[in-house]
Amino acid sequence: MPHNDGVIGFRPLVEGDLDMMARWLAEPHVAAWWHAAEKQVASMRAHIDDPTVSPFVVLLDDVPFGYIQLCDLDGERDNEPALAGQPAGTFGIDQFIGPADKIGKGLGTRLVSAMAERALASDAKRVLVDPHPDNAAAIRAYEKAGFIRLGIFSMTSGPALLMARDP
Repeated sequence: MPHNDGVIGFRPLVEGDLDMMARWLAEPHVAAWWHAAEKQVASMRAHIDDPTVSPFVVLLDDVPFGYIQLCDLDGERDNEPALAGQPAGTFGIDQFIGPADKIGKGLGTRLVSAMAERALASDAKRVLVDPHPDNAAAIRAYEKAGFIRLGIFSMTSGPALLMARDP
């Protein structure tokens, strides 16, 4: 039975976290949706100093169990036609839970909801997630976190179900 005890928190990703990220990206439940682990780690490293992407380690009672990045999508409209109709101040989030023993406990819903609330409480007007249409577990978690389906779009990364949460 899922238990929702514990406090979800976020801390900025640092260089020293990248080995842990590489281990998590190799886990089958993560690798199924986050391909090319070495490229993902290189991308995370680049995001540490990128003003448009904020990478975080997700914590449960101060113990790392996931990754989430918050991306300012206002500059992405030209590269990603699916974003053309989104309001200014739209942010996207991408995330995963690392340890296999932490999945299926409701933590995905909680971490996505916490980051969406954090973003909407500051500058964001809308938060988007774009799971693969076949990733039923992620889609369920996002719906529980208050995201609504906007439709399936062809993105540069492949097909995606665009989902939004507004203030």
